[in-house]
Amino acid sequence: MIRVEPQISQRDIVAKTGFDKSTVSSIVSRFFELGLIVRNRNTSENRPGRPSESLSISPNAGLLVGVQIEAQAIAFVVTGLDGIPLATRQQSFDGQIKGLENIVENGIALTLSDCGRGGPILGVGVSFPGLVSTEGVLLHAPVLNWHDIPIFELLRAKISGPLFLGNDGKAAAMAEHMFGICINEDDFIYLFSGSGVGGALFLEGRMYLGANGLAGELGHMKVVPQGRLCSCGASGCLSAYLSEPALTEEIRSITGQPVFSFREVLRRADRADSAVLDVLENAGQVLGSAISSLINIFNPPLVTLGGDMSRAEAFLRPALERTLRRLAHPSILANTRINFSELSALKPYLGGVALALDGVTGLDGAHVLP
Repeated sequence: MIRVEPQISQRDIVAKTGFDKSTVSSIVSRFFELGLIVRNRNTSENRPGRPSESLSISPNAGLLVGVQIEAQAIAFVVTGLDGIPLATRQQSFDGQIKGLENIVENGIALTLSDCGRGGPILGVGVSFPGLVSTEGVLLHAPVLNWHDIPIFELLRAKISGPLFLGNDGKAAAMAEHMFGICINEDDFIYLFSGSGVGGALFLEGRMYLGANGLAGELGHMKVVPQGRLCSCGASGCLSAYLSEPALTEEIRSITGQPVFSFREVLRRADRADSAVLDVLENAGQVLGSAISSLINIFNPPLVTLGGDMSRAEAFLRPALERTLRRLAHPSILANTRINFSELSALKPYLGGVALALDGVTGLDGAHVLP
């Protein structure tokens, strides 16, 4: 609340969050001790009694570092506590786990050097395209073919300061909740596409993690019976139809011409390439089928689409909306908004920063968000 509404008072935080007065006072005092916020007296108020106090983020609070591990690239971003990027960097990646900790350490150092601002590192958040256990083990990253890697221990040896790890889809959803169009939303479903498809469920203001923290693998919803083989080993998953590798491979198989990136897919779509438009039309239909099931099950007020999907809105939305009208229950669909993320226009994404900010303000020390 302090970040979203600078100069807010403790009284207004109590009113807007529903937290009791003593809880807010305790958290504010702790943030002040950590140097995260500053207190300002509102001496201009025209009312009797002691002047009230407004709160704002300290400009000297320190820095957050976000790292996003992808199949072919690693991206870095440094921000202040407000989440506004100060410096970004992206480098190619060969997908090998050996030496990853050195690459991340060096990339963080270079990005910090580029940001032109000093201060302590409050936290480093690292997101992965796979399942991360609460013990810090990367259980499975299909697109990288990584299994059972003690990733927290590996990175901890090279990264100083608090370290926070998480799945990229959940991290992107958290970023949308902190910095994007879902700031004031307590209930929403988030879908994110890139090298794979991930997502998260925000229910009553909290991310739903399931029995052992692994809920939200929306990219592995089965959308086509006996469908394409997915990188997870199963068939018919949404990711097998909507991820960057799936779309580029489908276009290559149809046209016989190689396509190397989603950016190239969009360039060809902008030039009205009929084969590419047909592929994106089909992707919109498959996406609509998946979302219709989520709408019918959860009755969400909002579904937000991020990552590559957000950049392809013009090509996906028509088929998506037609499919939703055909498959979603009309009474439930009538109360559901479909939004495409504006935050996803940023590269690198702010998922790692969101992990770090959540960890820092959670006051719990290093942790893992599966």
